Amino acid sequence: MNLLAIETSGPVLSVAVKKGARPGKHLCLKGFSRHVENLIPLIDRLLTKERLRIRDIDILLVGRGPGSFTGLRIGFSTIKGFLAARERPCFGASSLDLIASAVPPPHSPPAGRGAPCLGPGLFSSTLAVCLSAKRDKLYTCSYRYHGKGWKPLGAPSVEDPAAWLKRLPEDVMIAGSGLAICAADIQKKMTRLPEKYWFPKASALIKLYELKNPLLKRLIEPKDILPLYLRASEAEERLKI
Repeated sequence: MNLLAIETSGPVLSVAVKKGARPGKHLCLKGFSRHVENLIPLIDRLLTKERLRIRDIDILLVGRGPGSFTGLRIGFSTIKGFLAARERPCFGASSLDLIASAVPPPHSPPAGRGAPCLGPGLFSSTLAVCLSAKRDKLYTCSYRYHGKGWKPLGAPSVEDPAAWLKRLPEDVMIAGSGLAICAADIQKKMTRLPEKYWFPKASALIKLYELKNPLLKRLIEPKDILPLYLRASEAEERLKI
């Protein structure tokens, strides 16, 4: 079984390929403005490295957003092109879920502590993920760790940063590039996770598929093969004014 995963919703363009039982290969490039020119070459580079062609790919995996409208359109146009050339199963997961799934599971805390811990000094089993939605808003989703992984506590939403932070528990861990926007409002007891947990990556899609994680959804109907925008684009919002 050969897998191809792409993630284009953020400033980090991410592609991953897994050939059979071999370990997956993953490449990333930064820069929103270059997704359209770099996505296909990046895919070709990985496929060539694994001695594969696009026709050899059995499963397509895609990050569904929310995120950059332009980036998501580039990613989904590419996926739809591959599906038009050859019908094959396609799966997708939200960018927020991809970030959450990459956060390591909490470990057993030292004696006397009651909650799990991610690492030294981190003992919260609650995780919040945030990404920039522009116009001083955030895309957000909260999670709790349940045995085999982080599970969302509700649907993703668009939030005012200050109001969202006020509703979070004090011991929460926060991940995602939205931290760059709301850093000044974070309470002292809240934990900012490092930048390696700020961006969704294609390798997380392959991991979710291998684990049969329910965060990854089968996209069957044409109406399913669409990005998760959560809000209108800036152009659409201007038309409403």
